[in-house]
Amino acid sequence: MRSVLVLFLFLSLNGFSQGKFKLLTSIALEARFFTTDNLGNMYVVTKNELIKFNKSGKELYKYSTKKFGSISGVDASNMMKILVYFKDFSQVVFLDNTLSANGEPVSFDKMGMQQVRLVASSFNNGMWIYDQQNFDLLQLNTTNEIIHKTGNLSNLLNTELQPDHLFEKDNMVYLNNPSSGILMFDIYGTYFKTIPVKGASQFQVIGDQVYFMKDNKLRAYNIKTTDESEFSAPLNNFLGFRLEMETLYLQTAEGISIFAATE
Repeated sequence: MRSVLVLFLFLSLNGFSQGKFKLLTSIALEARFFTTDNLGNMYVVTKNELIKFNKSGKELYKYSTKKFGSISGVDASNMMKILVYFKDFSQVVFLDNTLSANGEPVSFDKMGMQQVRLVASSFNNGMWIYDQQNFDLLQLNTTNEIIHKTGNLSNLLNTELQPDHLFEKDNMVYLNNPSSGILMFDIYGTYFKTIPVKGASQFQVIGDQVYFMKDNKLRAYNIKTTDESEFSAPLNNFLGFRLEMETLYLQTAEGISIFAATE
């Protein structure tokens, strides 16, 4: 696994810095946002649907429902238990790898949580949630009981919090607060530090690198060395990105294009 990661980082850094890419395929569709899993499958949210594509751009499965309004977030870090959040109705639906509903929806309103802003999967098959009302990061177990909480982060960090992205990766939890940076916590919700990347509209963590999008450019910040670099992208005016192994996914107004970074 380590050799694969080293190869990915080499191809990414070398290919990105020199602007060397090979277009693998393009998918024409009107996407609101998308994410990927660690096999390179894509999960694209359109106006009313979640669509799963494989790495070659072949459509595999679809999911849609009219019960809970628009999809606000998707976490595919566990491809056998994909988390889909409907913020307007405070509902979470879990899907299996064929995008079929897996169990009953979870209602935060019924749990007494009125302002759940962000939701992500956790390592224990539970969830992380960010409660905007109490400025609190909470971890729930599989029976939706609170097992860890940070307390009021606004008071703890003495900063205004309006986070827009939350996920867990490699035993760390990341909460993006564009005005101050990316907050890092351990898997028990203990605050670790803030990565000084401000204004990121989207980001992803791979190894020690934080890849992020800012001002329509791709950048990387090394958590250990604090070095920051900018990469050339094969498309202009892209709206979103993902990296999986040696593959770069770029979202534009016309659809999603998939590239291989080359030496």
